Amino acid sequence: MVTVPEYVDALRRRQRAARHTGSLVLAVHAVAVAVLAVAQVDWGLASWRWQNVVPVVVYVVLWAVVRVRERVTGMGGGRDGFGVMAAFALALALLPFGYLLLLLAGPGVVLGLGLVVVGVRQRSALLWGHGLVLAAVSPLARLGTLDNHAWFLGPHAGATGLGLVALALVVAAARALAAERAVLAGAPAP
Repeated sequence: MVTVPEYVDALRRRQRAARHTGSLVLAVHAVAVAVLAVAQVDWGLASWRWQNVVPVVVYVVLWAVVRVRERVTGMGGGRDGFGVMAAFALALALLPFGYLLLLLAGPGVVLGLGLVVVGVRQRSALLWGHGLVLAAVSPLARLGTLDNHAWFLGPHAGATGLGLVALALVVAAARALAAERAVLAGAPAP
């Protein structure tokens, strides 16, 4: 016999799987981190002002996808916190202290913090764990710490570090998609 809390938890898992919340969030973050990694190498793209808008774009896109899907399918948008993170990222990009934080720590910190917030709200260690890694690697790449001390990552160690995080996010997105499909098929998640 299934208890009410178990039933509600299973229903919540199926709804998140149907919305592909975990895989969508990880995939969008992977693209954003890959863009930041390329910008770290290509000195023509090193104008860091546009990079400060990347987190805003990520969370506005995620918020818009959820709202459009909500209208098209009738499936609830959930309370994932994309709108709150978009407003927070915009405030950081516009306010002087926030701009200084983004200049020193990099926009990857805001993306990592967003993954942590969304992961905690969804109770997903996959999301918040990758968010912590991204929040740790971004300042190391931005300030040149990886370039100066991680010689084994190559001549552009900061970009390589961000690229490895982007690759980890792609792998995590694929694993999350497989788990979501397993939940929808009724099979145990891998």
